[in-house]
Amino acid sequence: LSDEDIRGVLLSIDAVNNLKKLRLTNCIHVTGVGLGPLRGSTIMQQINLSLVGDHESPKLDPEPPISCAEVLPILDSIIERGEECSLEYLQFPNEWRRERNTESDFHAFLTRFNNYLSSRADVCLKCSCNLSENNEIQMIDLAGSEYGTQNYTCYDCMNKYCYECEDHLFGCYIRLCHRCEKSYCAHCQTVDYCTCCGFSYCVDCIDSKQCSQCEENTCLDCIPGVRCHNNCGKIWCIPCVEDGDAFSRCDSCNEAYCVDCCNSDIHAVKFCDVCKDLHCGQCRVKECKEGENCCAGCYQLAFPVLLEDKERVQTEMDELRSEYREQSNEINELKRKVKDLTGELAEE
Repeated sequence: LSDEDIRGVLLSIDAVNNLKKLRLTNCIHVTGVGLGPLRGSTIMQQINLSLVGDHESPKLDPEPPISCAEVLPILDSIIERGEECSLEYLQFPNEWRRERNTESDFHAFLTRFNNYLSSRADVCLKCSCNLSENNEIQMIDLAGSEYGTQNYTCYDCMNKYCYECEDHLFGCYIRLCHRCEKSYCAHCQTVDYCTCCGFSYCVDCIDSKQCSQCEENTCLDCIPGVRCHNNCGKIWCIPCVEDGDAFSRCDSCNEAYCVDCCNSDIHAVKFCDVCKDLHCGQCRVKECKEGENCCAGCYQLAFPVLLEDKERVQTEMDELRSEYREQSNEINELKRKVKDLTGELAEE
């Protein structure tokens, strides 16, 4: 959609008197001038300018052309209605919030919007405390790591909750998702907390995993690239990997095996108490067969691998013999049928 398209739609529905929520999903080519018909609206409650859908990252590349110069005067005309204004939630484009500049028009608007929200004297739906009286956390983040995001307000239901109220399952009752940059209450969305990076994520944005070592919730960004060579599917967080207790690497092939596989799988990396070497099963067997750098401890560790390999080879041979017998029987049966058919043709 273009700005002219959006302007036409807003005019056709008399948006200034009828529209309560606006989401410009996938409108990545607009400057915002098409929002002019919303000037002075007293019924608009929520405006999402992130240009993406729910549970999608608003970090767009290339940056969209949506402009502060075009949009902020329209937003000002809405909040300037004072007590008549119904606006409760604004989500801004990510690129507007990327760098904090206290001299910018955007920061000046954030301050005005924060003052407007504070004047509403909203209270927490759970404990009834006055949210605007919290001097440490303002209604809009004006200086923190989530600059330009809105505090206390759930994006879905737009109910207000303080950060002291907790849910018995998920901790803080309202949290900001680090990926989609929206706040959700525990009633509207389950938000998991990553113990590695400290960020929260909607379960619909990122499916967090449990570290096999520390058993803490871990987001996908905090899972390292190293994987167990056995493809056991277990997950390890970055701190556990960096501690050196999660994986062991073979001194020969350098393949990594997780600690669980090392304890349970004879083919994984084992430590030889005699020569102090770390080798996976196949590399240890190879060295023992070649007779190089193989001590009594290595032979002892290699024996179960050799025995299993022997049993595996024997099983494969038995399967091949069985397959050979079946194919031989099929061939003999075909020969018999050909012979019978040849005899019938000769009699005719």
